[in-house]
Amino acid sequence: MDIDMLVSNGKVVIPKVGVRDLNIGISGGKIVGLFERNFPIKGKTHIDVNGKFVLPGVIESHTHIGENEYLTETKSAAAGGVTTLLNYVRDIKGDYSDFFERLKEVSQKQAFIDFSPHFGLITQKHLSNLSKYISEFGISSFKFFMNYRGEEGKHVGVIDGIDDGFMFDCFLALGKYNHAPACIHAENIEIGWYLRKKLQEAGRTDLAAWEENKPDYTEAEAIRRALYLGEISNCPIYIVHVSSKKGLDEIREFRETRYKRIYAETCTHYLTLRSDSGIGVIGKTSPPLRYKEDVESLWKGVIDGTINTIASDHVPRKKETKRGTIWEASGGYPGVATLLPLLLSEGVNKRGIKLERIAELVSYNVAKIFNLYPRKGTIEIGSDADLTIIDLDLEKEVKWEDLYSLSDYTVYEGWKLKGWPIYTIVRGKVVMEKGEVKGEPGYGQFIPRFQ
Repeated sequence: MDIDMLVSNGKVVIPKVGVRDLNIGISGGKIVGLFERNFPIKGKTHIDVNGKFVLPGVIESHTHIGENEYLTETKSAAAGGVTTLLNYVRDIKGDYSDFFERLKEVSQKQAFIDFSPHFGLITQKHLSNLSKYISEFGISSFKFFMNYRGEEGKHVGVIDGIDDGFMFDCFLALGKYNHAPACIHAENIEIGWYLRKKLQEAGRTDLAAWEENKPDYTEAEAIRRALYLGEISNCPIYIVHVSSKKGLDEIREFRETRYKRIYAETCTHYLTLRSDSGIGVIGKTSPPLRYKEDVESLWKGVIDGTINTIASDHVPRKKETKRGTIWEASGGYPGVATLLPLLLSEGVNKRGIKLERIAELVSYNVAKIFNLYPRKGTIEIGSDADLTIIDLDLEKEVKWEDLYSLSDYTVYEGWKLKGWPIYTIVRGKVVMEKGEVKGEPGYGQFIPRFQ
């Protein structure tokens, strides 16, 4: 029996099953067999991983990539072991129907890996076309910015304003579907603007001031409000970028005592950076970096299962946008290429987190929540042959030049991380080998997520 590709001698990490010594057979872009080591089979292409770990391909659940940035950013993702990328698309005034086909075409021409957008629900027109997005386009997850109201809404160009009434209307509509999660940026912006004015009047421009204008209770209160409305409407609630102990405590308590359809995402920067660590304005992001207590609480949530997914909240901006005071600099930073290396180094090698848990957080759970499973997120016969092969002992220094992104910096510059992906395989094609991206733009495909 001959197949297209044989990945042999790997320690295969299968979520909810365990680590198995298996060879993986691939044909037509799919996994066609999981074989014992001595099973007689040959592949037209053979990769002997020599005892390295083979994970289901990493699914990056949270990025902000412009329409003409897929070329660099999916290449950067491939360098980091990512095989599928989910990207937030925001339309302030129009309707996604007006440009969806163009978005797919333009993105697919550039993409090195597979991709699928989330849509922001911002206007009444979006809400009225919800069924079309889900049943015709295969887009089944939607972003809500609880901070897009009042002055904040005007600042980003929102016409209608996203108040709690509109958000609840959307929850009621989504709750009628089997599984169409609402992805919530949880923030009480009214308190934030009040605090910001006081801090600016006091002349504060440091990174800690950014945290103090968006303190942990502004996240926690908004999370509680979203969960309560989600419970009433039976809408699945996915809290993006949880940054604080207080916010995580709200999720844990509500899920344990009130409502189960709750999912929590945190990001690598909230697990590794702090507002008091001296990195300055370059560390500006929303929600802000917080403190040691929050970092440790989030790691605890990673270990005990309160946190369901980990993402990067990747924003590919240039370093020059970080100039000026904390109030003037842009927020966010690149992170898709360092998502997995950080989790391997800081989570597996330093904290002893099992690889099975990492695979759940960046692959299996993401696929289940966002209607990609079982095509993505696992290593099973019939699934796409998306594999991320890692070397847990490989130690490298992070350099922005090696990450392929449009961004000319990384907040992790000079960090020595132990544990890196050495192969990224998308639907049976090697797109990264030993740090070198070998795939081609246009290979990536749009993946519809019908539910």
